[in-house]
Amino acid sequence: MSRPPMPLSRLSTRVTVRLTTLSQPSWISIPLPHNSSTSVTIDTQKPILFVDVDGVISLFGFPSSQSDLPGRFHWVDGIAHCIPEEVGGRLERLAERFELVWATGWEEKANEYLPFILKLSVSALPVLTFGGRAVFGSSHWKLEAIEEYADCRPAAWIDDNIDDQCERWAKRREAPTLLVRTESPTGLTDKHVKQLLRWADEVAADQEHAAAET
Repeated sequence: MSRPPMPLSRLSTRVTVRLTTLSQPSWISIPLPHNSSTSVTIDTQKPILFVDVDGVISLFGFPSSQSDLPGRFHWVDGIAHCIPEEVGGRLERLAERFELVWATGWEEKANEYLPFILKLSVSALPVLTFGGRAVFGSSHWKLEAIEEYADCRPAAWIDDNIDDQCERWAKRREAPTLLVRTESPTGLTDKHVKQLLRWADEVAADQEHAAAET
């Protein structure tokens, strides 16, 4: 097994953005590198991609007797996580077309470990926090924070626990919305990346067409 990854020291500065609605507000924590400006600029021209971790990046459920493991093991707070090296490159491809946002029960731990493990070109991504509502094996508890962050922007969400409540939420949204369900033993694959990029192309084409008509 690999040595436990050390938290990135450059993540010590943090900005927290409050999104207020008629219901209880959610909080979005955006860690920033040292010496960075305290203002946060988000590229609202891109659709959002909400990214789960367990079952998408950290794989589980594959046979323990499997000789060819799907990825290396990394220690995160005393727990071994199987994370394929290829996932980092897949996220980088998606980041060219999407604003990536962690939507995971890991919350801020995602930024403490994953940019380093995955060798991402950024030190941190926006993170949704859930106020202790996380329930392993389901995802509908993420909906309030996802809805507040997405607002009226096109949004995709990749998760291994998309359920009926998530599907109903996606159908109700007026903005383009895509749900992508993964299998926990395989996680984010090249096929998912192609599906997401194709959807982003369609969204961009629709936006250009709408702009041309105004």
